[in-house]
Amino acid sequence: MAKAYALLRAGFPYLTTLGMRRVTSFATDLAIGDEGRLYVLCRAEIAPHIRKLNWEDEDLGTIDGPFVWPASLVRDRAENLYVSDEGAHTIQAFTRDGELLAKWGKFGTAPGELNRPSGLAFDADEHLFVADTQNHRIQKFAKDGSFCAAWGGFGNAPGELNMPWGITVDDAGDVYVADWRNDRVQKFEASGRFIMSIGRTGSGEGEFNRPSGVAVDEHGDIYVADRGNNRVQLFDHRGRYVEKFIGDATLSRMGRQYVLANHKTLRLREMTTLEPQKRFRAPTSVRFDSEGRLYVADQGSHRIQVYRKDALALTPDQILPEQAAPTLMTT
Repeated sequence: MAKAYALLRAGFPYLTTLGMRRVTSFATDLAIGDEGRLYVLCRAEIAPHIRKLNWEDEDLGTIDGPFVWPASLVRDRAENLYVSDEGAHTIQAFTRDGELLAKWGKFGTAPGELNRPSGLAFDADEHLFVADTQNHRIQKFAKDGSFCAAWGGFGNAPGELNMPWGITVDDAGDVYVADWRNDRVQKFEASGRFIMSIGRTGSGEGEFNRPSGVAVDEHGDIYVADRGNNRVQLFDHRGRYVEKFIGDATLSRMGRQYVLANHKTLRLREMTTLEPQKRFRAPTSVRFDSEGRLYVADQGSHRIQVYRKDALALTPDQILPEQAAPTLMTT
């Protein structure tokens, strides 16, 4: 990844909200499709499924599995969908229309076996990295499920893992892992060599309470779903804290239609305090697209919140060298 030397960070405004309870119930993860399609992994009240939406917030139906307790959802270049199922210790692959292509994996600790797999991420060659959560390791597979490699092990030292959850791979092939029980994000080479760690337990800037999702954008900025702190945190490519998102939701299009059709719900919303309704509740996953949009799976509120990045990449001749005591008060 050719990271920007520096950025003029102009803002990161809220863009829109998609989905609602009963449609995207317990939205746990999402995959961004082509032509405005969006796939939302729902740990619904009755039966887990994948809900298909578009940018007009229209319900396009479901892919129904079968799933036991799905955890993560990614797409390949052909827009086939891959789902980790921690309840069944398997990975399943579907076409975007819901046809089952493959199912592989079994419970165990041997290479290629799984124990409650969660996060999924493809690299540039479409190898699939899997957060093998209860085995406290990362495994790499071919798309057909053939085992390629594994690394990691239980612990809290640099490079060790304790229930890894979210995972992503940047353009350079480096792997970022939301190290759930260690309250940190770790960065590795694809071979598993440790590069750096971000965060510690807490609720302050740069601290985490059970981070569950991670994404990296074209500038190398790192986004972390800080689930237990009900927020998303943004770090630059060196791991420096930049800002946080706490939720700014409005009613989605389908949410407005539902409320307008229910007189009691409409009256209750008119009477309530709206500020808490905007905020994240246990955000579980973050995704970033090529249009500069940040998607947050707001699991506890059964919706997707979307922001758009506004930043300009700078070259060394456009900005002074780093200062010893940074402040904007003197400018």
